[in-house]
Amino acid sequence: MGLATCAALPVGDPDDAALVAALHANDIDVDWIAWNNSDPRRLSESTDALLIRSTWDYTEDRHAFLSWLDAVSVPVFNSPSLIRWNSDKRYLTELLDAGVPTVPTNIVEAVGEVWDAPEGFAEFVVKPSVDAGSKGAQRFATQDLEAARTHAEQLLAVGRTVLIQPYLPSVDAGSETGLIYINGEFSHAITKGPMLGHDGKAEMVDGLYVAEVIDPRTPTPAQLDVAQQVLAAVPPPGGLYARVDLIDAPDGSPVLLELEMIEPSLFFAFDPPAADRLVDALVTRL
Repeated sequence: MGLATCAALPVGDPDDAALVAALHANDIDVDWIAWNNSDPRRLSESTDALLIRSTWDYTEDRHAFLSWLDAVSVPVFNSPSLIRWNSDKRYLTELLDAGVPTVPTNIVEAVGEVWDAPEGFAEFVVKPSVDAGSKGAQRFATQDLEAARTHAEQLLAVGRTVLIQPYLPSVDAGSETGLIYINGEFSHAITKGPMLGHDGKAEMVDGLYVAEVIDPRTPTPAQLDVAQQVLAAVPPPGGLYARVDLIDAPDGSPVLLELEMIEPSLFFAFDPPAADRLVDALVTRL
């Protein structure tokens, strides 16, 4: 089994140690494969399938990553078509249009395009639509609109599409909840502390993602319901794994912040049997 990673993490993320152990327990050999340091056409020489795990730098060259996936000569999980759709966060507007409760999202595609801060909120977020680990995302007060526009222009100038979203106050209160699904079934959940500071600065880990404070969480029935709505609306169905990240709207109801179906941390440390469930689901697909 090939586990796809990036050159900066040649043996993956430590959280995947439980996954590796579960694969070995099923007599499945493991080969870590750095996507940006391997020939996709020759993977069949060393592995029978590829599981995407810690390819967190793909945002630096999404086109190259997707081209690499398209050339991979073995089955890939999640599928390249699903990864293509999920790799640009403009999918949020598609899910919103489909009726999924989602954080309001405005898309800015061109330098000089006029936009304003979301109405009715004290703060908002400017971030690239192709993003992992909150890299490039910054939080602004509404009165700092010009600074926010400057940040957006900088992203646009290097070819990034920009998303503008309200910063919901519940994030600072710890409302962000990640619900992990395996083979379409709920597995376990975690909560994240706030990641974006008021000064636009954040502690980075290996230059790949913003440092996180993670704890276990039991999701509410409302959160489970919204997560199911999210997964039901995904256009290429049948993902092997997913993490649905929700936060609370001002009225307390859960809304989608992001859907992670490419290389999300699955936080096996908070539910070690989840690694066995993922391997069992994987084996049924091979």
